[in-house]
Amino acid sequence: MNIKRIAELAGVSVATVSRVVNHPERVRDKTREHVLSVMEEYNFTPNWFARSLNLESSKTIALLIPSIETSYFQQIISGVETVAGNKGYAVLFGQTSNDPGREAEFVDMMVNRKVDGMIQVNSRLNGKETMASQNVELPRVHIGKNRIRANDTLCYVDIEEGARRMTQHLIELGYNTIMALFDEMNEDASEQINIGIHRALRDANQPISFSSVQAESSVRGGYLTIQRLIQNKYFPEAIVTASDLQAIGAMKAARDANINIPDDMALVSLTDSAVCSVLSPALTALELPSKKLGMAAARMLIDQIEDTLPYVDMPHDLILQPKLKIRESCGNTQDIYEWFD
Repeated sequence: MNIKRIAELAGVSVATVSRVVNHPERVRDKTREHVLSVMEEYNFTPNWFARSLNLESSKTIALLIPSIETSYFQQIISGVETVAGNKGYAVLFGQTSNDPGREAEFVDMMVNRKVDGMIQVNSRLNGKETMASQNVELPRVHIGKNRIRANDTLCYVDIEEGARRMTQHLIELGYNTIMALFDEMNEDASEQINIGIHRALRDANQPISFSSVQAESSVRGGYLTIQRLIQNKYFPEAIVTASDLQAIGAMKAARDANINIPDDMALVSLTDSAVCSVLSPALTALELPSKKLGMAAARMLIDQIEDTLPYVDMPHDLILQPKLKIRESCGNTQDIYEWFD
C-alpha cells in the first residue's frame, strides 16, 4: 500500500493525499475526512522519512549518551523524552560507550537520517572526527563542558562545586586522610571533581592528606579498589567515590573485611540514587538534578529548532547545582539532616 494506491481508492489525486498528510489545513473538511477514512481502512502509514523531506522537518531529535546503565544517564533520558514527547518529537538514541569513533559514527548516522537536532552527553569529540556535522548547521546542545563549535550551547551540573562542598563537609567532620575514586572512563568529570576537592583542601585550616585512584564506575570497580587498599593495609579515614555503584562495591569490600562504616572509614558518593538512602548505613551523596538536566537540554534544543527565542544562535551555558544529601555513612550524627532528606 502506497500513496498512489490510496489516491486511487479514494478517487482523488496523489497531490490531494499528499496535502492531507502534510498540510491538512489546505484540504476541504469533507475531502480530508474521506481520505483519512480510506487510509485508516487500509492501515496506511505515511513514510516518515519521505514526509520529512517534504516538510524539511522529521520531528525527531538524536540523543547520544555514553551509557544507559546508570541512574544518572537514565534520568537524563527520561528528562529528554518528557519534553520531546510533549512537543511532538521522537527521540533516536545512540550509546557511545565513551568511544570518540563510535560517537562520530552516530553523529554521521543521525545527520544522514535528517534529525532536526542533537543532544550529545559528555561528548568526546573535538569537531574534526565527523565530516557530516561539519557540513551541516545542525542545532545541538551539549550536556557537559565540551563545546565543539563556537556557538554550541552547554548544559551541565556544577560537579566541581559539589565535590568542593562534599570535601568541606568531610573536613568539618574531622577527617584528615581522604581518598577519591575517579571514573576511569570520564576524564572531564574526574578533572572537575579533582579541582573541587583541591579547592576545599586549600580552604581548610589544617593539613589534609589527599590521594586518588582511577577505578571502573561499577560495583566491581569499587569492590576491587577497596580490596586492594585493604591488602596493602592502607585505610584512609574517608573515601569519596565518583558514583553510587563504586560506593556500593566499596561498602561490600569493607564489610567483607570487617571494616565498619563509618566508625573505621567514612564513605560518600558524588552521585545519588534511590538505593543510597536504603543502604546500611545510608550513603551520603550528591543529588544531581539529572532529569531536570535532560529536560532543560531538550527545551533549549527545541527552541533552536523552532527558532522561538531570540538567543538561540548565541553560545551560552546553563548550570544546575547539585544538593548535598547528608546521611549516616559519613559519620554524621545529627538527625536533622536525615529528617529533611
